[in-house]
Amino acid sequence: MAEEKNVVRRGIISAIYPERHSARVTFEDKDEVVSAELPILTTYASKNNLYHLPDIGETVYCIFEDNDAQEGDGVIIGSIYNDENSPKISSLDKWRVDFDGGSFIEFDRSTGNLEISCKGDIILNGKKIYLN
Repeated sequence: MAEEKNVVRRGIISAIYPERHSARVTFEDKDEVVSAELPILTTYASKNNLYHLPDIGETVYCIFEDNDAQEGDGVIIGSIYNDENSPKISSLDKWRVDFDGGSFIEFDRSTGNLEISCKGDIILNGKKIYLN
């Protein structure tokens, strides 16, 4: 009988290591097996840099190079929306980031509008700040 392949797996974030942009994932369908520390895929990690982490308890998908979720080389490729967590908007023209606490940043490419809604202070740093 051929060995079952589990190259792509769904699991739950169970530990996060912010200083290394990595986490451990618990696979409920595999008797609560916990992965080794896995890097979290990001869009930019060199001259441009994008830093964001999933929350503990968040559902994510992982890709592994082999069938061993504890020792195999793998990466967390991202989280997914579900019944408890759905998108805040539904538009092909908008890019949006929502933060816990109610703040958000939204760009609408059809209008060129950028909306920033912040529940706290907005701090701008720069040599000069230009307002038109």
